[in-house]
Amino acid sequence: MKKIYLLAILLAFQVFLMGCTETNTVINPGEKPIIEAYLAPNHRVSMKVYTEIPYTETSEGTSVNIDGLSIKISGSNGKVFNLKSVGNGVYESAENELVGAAKTTYTLEFDYKGRKVAASTEIPAKPINFKIDKTEISRTQIDLSSGTFPPMGGGGGPFGGGGETNTSVELTWDNPENIYHFVAVENTETSPIRILIPPSGATFPNFRFTNEPLTGSSNILRSQSFEYFGNHDVILYRVNAEYAALYQSSGTTSQNLSTPPTSIINGLGIFTGINADTLKFLVKKN
Repeated sequence: MKKIYLLAILLAFQVFLMGCTETNTVINPGEKPIIEAYLAPNHRVSMKVYTEIPYTETSEGTSVNIDGLSIKISGSNGKVFNLKSVGNGVYESAENELVGAAKTTYTLEFDYKGRKVAASTEIPAKPINFKIDKTEISRTQIDLSSGTFPPMGGGGGPFGGGGETNTSVELTWDNPENIYHFVAVENTETSPIRILIPPSGATFPNFRFTNEPLTGSSNILRSQSFEYFGNHDVILYRVNAEYAALYQSSGTTSQNLSTPPTSIINGLGIFTGINADTLKFLVKKN
């Protein structure tokens, strides 16, 4: 009888502790910090932290930057980064403190509203055997600033392109393990010249465009996706699964997600390693 009585007391105490734990770990809407950090080999750590948007029935709320945190990132190579708050929610490592090589694991830790925020990621290997089937294309400049539009048809572009062919540029790489990759294209000219000059008052895309992360080993760029003449970097990123999950869930940024996927304990957003290879590409003017 004493054993049964003692067991009942122990079980009751355990339930009490579980109840206390559940109460103490409840995080109210809007109290999780949102993190954006992409760790690349031989680069400084740069990390953004801001507040979750506390949606309510009456208003959508706003997100604000979080400054003044004490953030530590520890590597499996023994190096520790104590990030410095530089304003606008941005935290950086020192100039001589660079992310290590592939397969290095990094752990993030900091306190926010009395809770420990933590995450871990590994730097993936560099993309393998990245190739491009052509190194340049030619485009015809189209000026819409006067309000006069070229005739439709003949080029496959938004306004026909004056009979210009929409050339395909094929990218390939080795990917036997079906790791996630995505492609980004950046114009590297100091003063880039637009291929399609917009009508007065209109705005067109910036110097960079990307595709979604895929587990394949090839991708196609279309010549009419390029918005500027001149030199470009075609960058193939190798990314971890947490990046792909967040991209597929949001389509934009982690800030506008109501129930986002995340690997961050007591937080939201992304803390992930990336690696990349870059090829050069030229868009010439006809």
